[in-house]
Amino acid sequence: MKEISISKDSFFNIWPYISELKAAKILSDKVKESELIHKVYRNSTENFEHILLATEKENHFVKIVVDRNKKKPMGFLFLEL
Repeated sequence: MKEISISKDSFFNIWPYISELKAAKILSDKVKESELIHKVYRNSTENFEHILLATEKENHFVKIVVDRNKKKPMGFLFLEL
């Protein structure tokens, strides 16, 4: 996995997906409102991105996995580091 820079054009637009997770009460409003992208990683074949979102709790993240070829999110998981 390689870390990529965080800019509006550098990775997949996850905000519509974030809105869905928020509506399902999986994510809090703070994640969407503040757009707390912590890190973005891309695999060596550049097929997938792993986007880490910071949460209200320190060292707690939501990771969104995106298939860049299909141009859609594959899912999410919670990380506690």
